[in-house]
Amino acid sequence: MSALDVFEELRFIIELLVAEQLFTFHFAKRKKDHGRINLAGSLLLILTAVSFVPIQKLAVSTDIKMLIYTLHVSWYIFLLFLSLVLVRLTYEITISDLMFLGISSYSAQHIEYVVVNEILAMGVWPGLPDHLILYALVCIVTCAAWYWLLAKIFASRLKDLEGIIYEDKPSTIFYFALMLIMLIVSAFMGQNLFRGEDYPAGVNYRGALTDVFNCILVLVVQYSVYRISALNKEKEVVRQLLYERQKQYALSKENIDIINQKCHDLKHQLQGLKDTKEEERRKYIEEVEESIMFYDSVVKTSNEVVNTILSEKSLYCEKHKIRLTCIVDAKPLDFMNTLDIYALLGNALDNAIECVSKYEDTDKRVVSLNISAKGGFLCIQTNNYMEGELKFQDGLPVSTKVRKRENHGFGMKSMRHLTDKYGGTMCADIENGIFMLQIVIPMPKEFLRLLNEAGA
Repeated sequence: MSALDVFEELRFIIELLVAEQLFTFHFAKRKKDHGRINLAGSLLLILTAVSFVPIQKLAVSTDIKMLIYTLHVSWYIFLLFLSLVLVRLTYEITISDLMFLGISSYSAQHIEYVVVNEILAMGVWPGLPDHLILYALVCIVTCAAWYWLLAKIFASRLKDLEGIIYEDKPSTIFYFALMLIMLIVSAFMGQNLFRGEDYPAGVNYRGALTDVFNCILVLVVQYSVYRISALNKEKEVVRQLLYERQKQYALSKENIDIINQKCHDLKHQLQGLKDTKEEERRKYIEEVEESIMFYDSVVKTSNEVVNTILSEKSLYCEKHKIRLTCIVDAKPLDFMNTLDIYALLGNALDNAIECVSKYEDTDKRVVSLNISAKGGFLCIQTNNYMEGELKFQDGLPVSTKVRKRENHGFGMKSMRHLTDKYGGTMCADIENGIFMLQIVIPMPKEFLRLLNEAGA
């Protein structure tokens, strides 16, 4: 086997692996040991690709064109399948999205191959492959430039998708798998048309141009899907923000009503003190103290955002006979954005408060919040009573709300989005009638160092 044959096989698998990383890196969350598994898998795939050279030579020696064509198509489908398995092992991604991104990756790789290998090295400059080092350099430069352009175009859209476009349904998986196979088959048909019957004496550029056009069309369609999906997610976030503002307005209005009522009661109590006996006056004073002491009992922390949230939720809970207990160390939250803290804690407490509000038993109308730092991680946990079984969808508890279904699940989705933003994890479970929501977020090393110095 010649050095050129080995180079061509290496070139295909390496360009394909890089293209898959290009599309997946900005899209999906990396699994544990991502780098080590990716490196080992890539080396194994490269060795597998090189092993095809002697097999290909053996097939060519039979001079059976149909056998050669079928072997080529089957082999590259097999290599593509193995590369997608590697992506699946190293990233958290649905099979449907894996197929979808595989289509983008193969299209990107094949465009570069056709332009350099066919149009340039077989058509315009037939002697280029004879100079292997120069040929390799041309391949590296063109591939790097082409992939850089694709990264600039696709990266932001892929990042906005937050790791999911399609759910895993048998019909969706079958559709994308079939589309991927048809893309490879059409690519080989374009190559046959390019080379024609009189190859190497002459080449048919229409085959190469058709091939490139088909792959570019696929990338345009893929980009449109990415863009539409990203816009839909942005629309959902805006919708959630509007919903949160409506809730915030209603809560603020209710808090003002509570304070006004307290002031009104206090006014009459003070008026009554003027005309009452000593025993009744003492009773009034005790009632006033009880009313005022509530405001002193609200947890005060070093973080004003946390203080605001706890004050609001405590006022609401006090009016609706719900007991809110807090063990809060707010300092570990300081690395987070103010609005993110408000949305994360606000949604967590709102969900817990709403859940216990439906129970008449005061022992069940209890919500607890715990915020602490453990081993370099910010840990947030809420507990509340919950009857019945908990159903999950996409790893999130399914909302039990019947009314206002347009806001179904937004709170949990918003919290997961914020947790993912900071590289953390969120999990929920129900045990012995207690619903537990746990959020764990790694604190930045620099912030952790400052935190430790401050506590020293």
